[in-house]
Parts: sequence; structure tokens; C-alpha cells
Amino acid sequence: MLVAADRTSKSSSPLARRQRLLLGIACSTAILSTMGMVASFWVDSPAEVAAQAKPPRASILTAPVEYKILKRTVIFRGSFTSTKSVDFAPASALDPSGGSGSAGGEMVVTKTPRKPGDQVQPGMLLVEISYRPVFALHGKIPAIRDLTQGVSGPDVTQLQRGLDDLGYGRGSDQQGHFGSGTAQAVRRFYTALGYPVPVVAKESPGDAPKPVLSTRSRSTSLRIQARDKAKKLVRVPKSEVMFLPSFPARITALGGAVGARPSSTLLKVTLGGLRLIGHLDPSAEGTVNTNQQVQVLLEDSGKQYPARVTRVGQIVKPKESEKDSNPAYIPVTIVGDRPWSPVLNNQDARITVTAAATESQVLAVPEGAITAPADGQASVTVLTGKGERRRVPVIAGMSADGFVEVRPQGGQLHEGDKVVVGR
Repeated sequence: MLVAADRTSKSSSPLARRQRLLLGIACSTAILSTMGMVASFWVDSPAEVAAQAKPPRASILTAPVEYKILKRTVIFRGSFTSTKSVDFAPASALDPSGGSGSAGGEMVVTKTPRKPGDQVQPGMLLVEISYRPVFALHGKIPAIRDLTQGVSGPDVTQLQRGLDDLGYGRGSDQQGHFGSGTAQAVRRFYTALGYPVPVVAKESPGDAPKPVLSTRSRSTSLRIQARDKAKKLVRVPKSEVMFLPSFPARITALGGAVGARPSSTLLKVTLGGLRLIGHLDPSAEGTVNTNQQVQVLLEDSGKQYPARVTRVGQIVKPKESEKDSNPAYIPVTIVGDRPWSPVLNNQDARITVTAAATESQVLAVPEGAITAPADGQASVTVLTGKGERRRVPVIAGMSADGFVEVRPQGGQLHEGDKVVVGR
């Protein structure tokens, strides 16, 4: 009991309390010192903050001198359209035997051997209406009347020429007169096409008197057949022939499916292929000329076609009310190295015309590298490997796509040299 009391008295003595206090102060000082060191890594001094706020040192921007062919190009839009189109409207399909009724009552599309995009040749069956054919023949005059045996005119002349092109001659008929020779040619053509020959009854009776015979002998039958045949005149209905001024042609629209009534425009046929017309901004007038090389790009498919300019027209100005939606333009006709495919009809294209080009590779620098001081002598500044600057006088030539042709004067300039283009 005395020993325990003695220890308690020692631990609570003033000396012990002083020692514990000094030890606590030392530990706190060490902790604060360590925290200060850590904070010094994260807190910048006012001088450092000011230094960091300053703009970075200006760097010198350079670009290499290049050997290249320079091409000055002009880019504008264009669209493919057909050069000329011919429409064919359906007419009544009459009974080919010459009766007064139609071949099948209401007109109905009964066969479509062709589809849009198909090529058309002379003598070709295009469509069938109420079991009657619609075919193509060469001719500039549209079919405006039924051509019946006995009539004459320029439309008969083109019928004869169209049949002659197919190998069906008019015999002894005079040109422009639908006689027996032309009738025979029509008969042979329809037979080859696979359809009954259309005929019409004579209007005036008595052309072939009826024989009076008591018996029906073979000769009598032949005479009756000849009489009946003489009462019928061969014809070519306007509802069955589509005259086209040139071939080959191509079907671009067919108005009616099998079993349906034909539309008001039964057939639309384009002639002479497609043409590409570009719309050049009037501000670029004079930069595009005939025979310049062209690159045509279809942006949807990525396909490109080489072409050339064949015609530059006059400025087309829209109406005052259409200025905002249809600005003025210069029409530029573009012809491809090959005929345009019919699938391009009504498509848009991007047209790039090479307005000028250097004959071979030339020394070229970016436009920003050219300086023109007060003395008027253009120059470029070359940055050497040691960081020194060397001024080289140059003569500037053609510019294109952000580059300028340069020819050094009184100094050396080589491919790969670094020229200053800015700071």
C-alpha cells in the first residue's frame, strides 16, 4: 500500500506534468511542420500565379516548300435531264376486223413487254391496249389520223419510209400514197408482229359486184373471197403507232399496269440520251470556258465521271418574285467521255472544272508565306535549322487551292525548306 501511494504521488508531481506538456508541444510542432511542407506543393506563391497568368511565348508557324502541280478549280451544281421527250396518249382501240365496236369495250392495259429504262428500236412492240399493239416507227410527224388505204400525205410518206427501214417495201406505190403495195407492207408487218391486220370497210358499195352463181364451185368461193377482201381497206390506226424522230430512244415512264386503265400519258420516251446542265454563279463568269476538263461527282454513290465543257450560255435571270428561291445562273453544258447512263436522269451532281493548271510540277508555298513589303518585292522567309531567318525574294505565279507558285530571285529555295506562314 505504501509503494502504490508512492507511485501515484510521483506521476502527479509538477515535474511529470511539465514533461508531458513539453512532449505534446513537440508533437504538435512536428505535425504542423509536416502539413506546411505538404501544402507548399499545392499552393502557388503570388509570383508564380502572376507568371502562370502571362500568355505563352509566341511560336513560329512554318510550312514546307512543295513541288506540285497547281490546279485552279471552280465548283458548282448541275442536274441530269433528258434532251427531248415524246409523250404518247392512248386512243380508242378499235376492232381490227373493221366493225363499228371496239376491240374489247373499255380500254385496258393487257400487256407490258417493256419497262421504264428499256431501249426502244423501230418496229418494237411497246405496250398492248385491249389486245391491240402500240409500236414504234421512225418519223417526225406525230400520228394525228388513221392512215387508211387510199389516202395520201406526208404522214403516209413517213409510214412508207418507216416500213421500208424494217424491210417492208411499198411495191409500186408512189411516195406519199397509201396504195396496194403499202397495204401489203402493212399486212406483212402486222403478221410478223403477231397481231391481226387492222382493216376498215369501204364506204362506197359496188366496187366488187356480187356474182350470180347457181352452185358453190371452187371458182365461186375464190371469187367471193376476192369480193369480201376488196370490201376491206387496210389501215394503220393512230392509236397503234408512235412515231419517233430519232433512235435509239428510251422509255422513261409507262402509265398503266396490266389490268388497269391507261393514264392520260400512256408512254413517255426520251430521245438522244441525257444531258448535264450546270448552274454557274454569275460571279465566276469568265472562269469556265469550252473544252475545259470536268470531274462530275455523284455524292450519294461517290461515283465520279470524267467530262468536258461543251457550251457556256448567257446569264439566266429569274423573275423578280423568284429571286430568293431561284438565283441567277450561267448554264454550262457538260458532256461525258461516254454517254450518260439513263439511270442518272433527274439526279443532281457536283461539277468541278479545272479552270487553269501548271504544265508541270512547280515550287509552291502557302499563300500566307508570301509577304510584300514597301519595296514591292514579294518574298518568303525561310527558317533555318539553327532558328535563323533568311529572306528570299520571289516572283509569285499561279495560285490555286491555297498555294502560290514561286520562282526565287537572288536567293535559294528548295523543296522541303520551312517557310514562315505566321506566328
